Amino acid sequence: MGLLSVGQLVTSRAGRDSGRKYVVIGFDESGYVLVADGMIRKINRPKRKNVKHLVAHDAVLPQGAFSNGQIRLFIESQSQAEKQGEEGSAVYG
Repeated sequence: MGLLSVGQLVTSRAGRDSGRKYVVIGFDESGYVLVADGMIRKINRPKRKNVKHLVAHDAVLPQGAFSNGQIRLFIESQSQAEKQGEEGSAVYG
């Protein structure tokens, strides 16, 4: 389905959850993406999001049976990796 794949990290850019990171866990027959974050939106109750309202990242969770714990750890590890290069870190330049 387009540019997104199952297991890919995405960020919501519209709605009350804008800025929240999710993992794509499936696709809806009407063109929507099913996403979960393992905390608020778990695998058994995913959120339907329009593809236009998502920003795709390069990071992909390895294929297999996803669990809420794996999704939480994956999102947290990717968030920490992004924060290392931010301005105001320990490196002065």
